[in-house]
Amino acid sequence: MTLTLGTDRTRDFLGTEPDELSITVAGDQFIVHGRGHLEWDCDGFALAHVLVDDRTAEVYVEAAPNDACRTSDNDEGRGPWVTPFTVTGRFVGGRPDALEVHLEGQYIEGDGPRGGAFARTDL
Repeated sequence: MTLTLGTDRTRDFLGTEPDELSITVAGDQFIVHGRGHLEWDCDGFALAHVLVDDRTAEVYVEAAPNDACRTSDNDEGRGPWVTPFTVTGRFVGGRPDALEVHLEGQYIEGDGPRGGAFARTDL
């Protein structure tokens, strides 16, 4: 599984841009396209964990702070910033019945079970 950050970051002072996730599955491969809010322009997203519970695969993506740039010298870096990302992966040993993706972080909003953005597809 690979997570790739997009370079097309946009400052969203008012928080009007939605946090989004979409899932595409073809054969044994899947792609998650997402975008979410980060606190600083240098922060990123990271794969927090991947679970397979019964027949549901769950991928958790979380905001990952970068303390190197979170300084008073970098006032212009403070956001929040809407940042796109892509997660690509492959099912090994067969496909589960469903794939869920959770996006979580301080500035992430949505209807997920833990409050962040959420997407689910039945396979």
